[in-house]
This record gives sequence, structure tokens and C-alpha cells, in this order.
Amino acid sequence: MGLSVVFVSGVRRSGKSALIQTMADKLFERPPHYFRLVKSDSEKVAAKTKTNGQVPSDCHVASARWIEFEEDQVFEILPEALAQIHKQDRYGTVVIEADADPSLRCAYPYDHRIFVMPRPTFICDVFRDSKHAAGELRRALDDTAAFASEIFGLFSDSSHDAPQPSEDRPDISSANMRGFLHSPLGDELATRIQLQQPYHGLVESDVIVVNDQLGILGPETDPCLSRIDQLLDRLRGDSERRGELYHCDPTGQHGENCRELFQALSLMCLGGK
Repeated sequence: MGLSVVFVSGVRRSGKSALIQTMADKLFERPPHYFRLVKSDSEKVAAKTKTNGQVPSDCHVASARWIEFEEDQVFEILPEALAQIHKQDRYGTVVIEADADPSLRCAYPYDHRIFVMPRPTFICDVFRDSKHAAGELRRALDDTAAFASEIFGLFSDSSHDAPQPSEDRPDISSANMRGFLHSPLGDELATRIQLQQPYHGLVESDVIVVNDQLGILGPETDPCLSRIDQLLDRLRGDSERRGELYHCDPTGQHGENCRELFQALSLMCLGGK
């Protein structure tokens, strides 16, 4: 497909729309098509326009769609919507805005991913504490067993080797947790275990924007951002590619870091091939 698809996700009310509008105003070579993905049970409603469904010229987008989805249907709805754009604009760009919904992270092989978040006040805004991380690890392991059983048919034949009653397991110690997280499988599960759910998409993004116009600066702000940086470094592994963290105003009006951010974003605004 010739389209270039840019996925902009993150915490609610973190400045995603402002960033996209700034990209449309200043960076895109041609006006992009815009999708806003919203779960059907969300309280969000589409903004009313006075242009009879036409996109206002000052928005600098070629088209705009509000798309409601169910989790079990998004794998069909999103590719279908993109295929419609492809018929109209083969080498265009589609910018998709969405909140931190886990089903959207793997709903399409996006060309570029941007994650937007407010400035954290406390470490626990972004990261789970050790107790909740251990609980999430246990849940992840249980989900892995359930997946293997359902997909690969393990333990599905009740006529042979009926499963033994579950046995009590000791609580996971700090040493056990550290050992597991330093394994290859641990790296893959690290986002689910360490990060609060709305921040899971952070580590797979090409660009992470910390909106310094939102969120309260506190004594744990810098340690939290430093910990995010360390997590990105660790999950990169042997690859030289990792998401880059920028602290600035997503409208590009404040902060020395904005120039570097928009240089990085400009490479996402060249259109399809």
C-alpha cells in the first residue's frame, strides 16, 4: 500500500490533537487525511461543524473521519477505512489519533508511531509499584498459559491426562522478578508489567512527546522521566533503534527541545511511496 500511516496515541487530554494540528500546519508536504478512533462505549462525541460536513480550510487536512469501533471489530474497520483513502489518494498520508486503547496498538502495521503524555508528577503516574508489578507478572503468565491452551490445543483433550489441581505458588520475590525481567521473554513483557496500562504504547513508539504544558512539576518528575529513558534503552537491546523522548510544548511555541522534535516529525510527513 502506498499510504503512509502515522499513529498518534497516548493518555487522554495530553495534547495529541494540538500536536497533529501543528504537524498539519507546519510539516506535511500535502494535507493529510485524519482519523479519530473512539471506542463505541466512550463518552466522547464528535465535534459539530458549521461547514455541512466539509473540513474547514484552516485545519489543513484533506479529509477527516470520526470512527467508532468495538475491540473485536477494529481489525476489520481500520484496514477498510484506510483502503478507502488509498483508492482516493494512493500516496497520501493518514494521521490516526487515538487514546491509549490496547486493541489499537496491533490493529495495523503503522509506518510511524507517536506517543503523547503529560509531564508526570509522580513515578506511580507511569510505573507500577513492585507489588502491583508482581501481580501483573502473575496475570501475564496465566494469560500465556490460557493462550497456549486455546490456540495450540494444549491440555484440551480431557480424555488424556486430565489437568492436575492447581498448586499453591509462593509469592514472586524481588530476585525472581529481576531474573525474569532480564530474560528475552521478560523484555517482551516488561511494558505490561512495569508500566501503567495507558503507557504501554510508549516503548514501541518512534517519538515520545512529554507535554510540558500539562502536568504538575514535582520532585519525582525528573526521576520518572529518567526511568522512562532507561526503560527505552534496555528494551532496545542490540538494536540501534529506540524511541526518542522530547520534553516540550507540542504546539511548537515553547521549549528548546521543540526544534529537535519537529525535525524528527518532519521525516514522518513526506507522504507514501
